[in-house]
Amino acid sequence: MQSKAISNSSEILEHDVSRWVADSASKLEASRAKFCSVNSLRFLRWASEIFETSPIVASFCALNATEEAVAAFIAAAKKHGHKKLAKQVNLHDHQSKALVSVFAQRCSRAAKQGRLAIAVSQNRDMLAFRLPDDSGYRYGPLHLSSFRIYPNIQTAGDGLIELGDMPPVEDLQAEVRRVAEARNQLLYATNTGVQTGFKSPQTSLVRETQLSLGLIWATVDMYMNPDQDRPFINAVLEGMTSLSTKCKAQK
Repeated sequence: MQSKAISNSSEILEHDVSRWVADSASKLEASRAKFCSVNSLRFLRWASEIFETSPIVASFCALNATEEAVAAFIAAAKKHGHKKLAKQVNLHDHQSKALVSVFAQRCSRAAKQGRLAIAVSQNRDMLAFRLPDDSGYRYGPLHLSSFRIYPNIQTAGDGLIELGDMPPVEDLQAEVRRVAEARNQLLYATNTGVQTGFKSPQTSLVRETQLSLGLIWATVDMYMNPDQDRPFINAVLEGMTSLSTKCKAQK
């Protein structure tokens, strides 16, 4: 079961878990969620292939991959039990997309801090997780329904993965603004000149690859398990709705 860090995008894409995610996405029913997932994976592969010769262009490909993965995630949420909240996410608004990726990055960091390890199940029909506990390790099937957002004073039960408390709306608002502004600075020239590119293309590519694959897995899980209860997704979407409402009120 893999838990150690992987240093480059090609290793990530070739990992057994990533191949399972990509294969599962390709088998989804024809839908926006499927096609956005496939397109995201295509941009990730291009980014990995051209990184050595053009790291800046590769990093832009990876950014686009993440935006497509976000679109896939929201499309799946609309179709499988979260339409009321997911439909409020404007996929043409880059701040809304940034908000999804910010949530996903925070969840990823929380999972890593908890030393979450992920592998393909023996039957290759799902992913499985391993987490350390007081008696050694506990194992279980990995689904979106496995995740819970709890106040720090609570702990997750058996088969569940704790992600800590929901961050304050003000913190998310500041982070979303920073991410959106950084994206615009990379893409567009200004009155004072042209940006030279990413400070650390390798770090950016690895981050966007992991983030995109995580969102595509979430998309796949919603399609493969449409009837599961996913309070984690509701909590995330409710937080996004709250932040979106606050941002509009400040304009």
